[in-house]
Amino acid sequence: MTRRQKRRTLLYVGSLSVVLCAGMVIGTAYAQNAERSAREEREAQKLALEAAEGTEDTTAEDTDAEDTEEETEPEDAEEHLPEDWNLILVNKTHPIPDDYEVELKSIGSGHQIDARAYDDFRAMIQASKADGVYIYVTSSYRDRDKQISLYQKKTDSYLRQGYSLEDAKEKAGQVVAVPGTSEHHLGLALDMVSSEYRKLDEKQENTRGFQWLKAHSWEYGFILRYPNGSTDITGIIYEPWHFRYVGKEAAKEIYEQGVTLEEYLGAKPVSEGEAVTYDYVPRPKKKAVAPAQENAVNPEEQTAAPGQESAPNQEEQQAAESNI
Repeated sequence: MTRRQKRRTLLYVGSLSVVLCAGMVIGTAYAQNAERSAREEREAQKLALEAAEGTEDTTAEDTDAEDTEEETEPEDAEEHLPEDWNLILVNKTHPIPDDYEVELKSIGSGHQIDARAYDDFRAMIQASKADGVYIYVTSSYRDRDKQISLYQKKTDSYLRQGYSLEDAKEKAGQVVAVPGTSEHHLGLALDMVSSEYRKLDEKQENTRGFQWLKAHSWEYGFILRYPNGSTDITGIIYEPWHFRYVGKEAAKEIYEQGVTLEEYLGAKPVSEGEAVTYDYVPRPKKKAVAPAQENAVNPEEQTAAPGQESAPNQEEQQAAESNI
């Protein structure tokens, strides 16, 4: 082999060695990069799995918390009712407190009102007179005994019509408040009629007296307690004659918002609560009377208007005839 051939051979071998070394270096680097990528991918998958598990736990906790809130929410609605004397809620599901006491003041004609509401009531009546509107009070404060008597009489009237005791009590409770649940016992409720029409029925809403009270009673702290279309909330039929004193601030807000007292106070509708009951045992039936007596018209029943809480008795009729 000549010298030139040896040189070529050495150059070839050297070049080949360089190529092989470079390939080994590149291969090693590639393998390390591939291994690093695989490791990083495994770690990323692990972190993603842990994050997913954490999210499920959090979601489960949130769901439990929401369920707990949903379970307790109805109770919370009943736990935050104000204790202010003028905002005491009394309806079929909220009876009058057993220890309730009130100082009464006469408003004339045998009627009484909570002494703290007296000045606002007098100012309201004087303002209506100044506008040429004459308003009369037909019912005001009633004690528990009076309410029991009214409820029993109404129940007896349905029993005489052939209703069962339970049905008679239920129907009576729709027009006469069950004892312990009448706002009249608070001394803050008044049944008021207009001079040109004095029956306690829905026609009262067409009178000048009602229209004046509807527009101005809130200015003196009174509200229409049982508005039309609110029976499910208040538990009482529409009574355009029944007004309740709540104070000037609350009356203004209730009037502007167009809500009932229940809604204003954040209480549950009566239809969603548990109604108070009264354990009434009917009195023994009276002996049969002569036909002439049996067909006689009872003056109280003759003047009773559909849907009113109490039929106007002689005392109340006299009160309606005198100017307040």
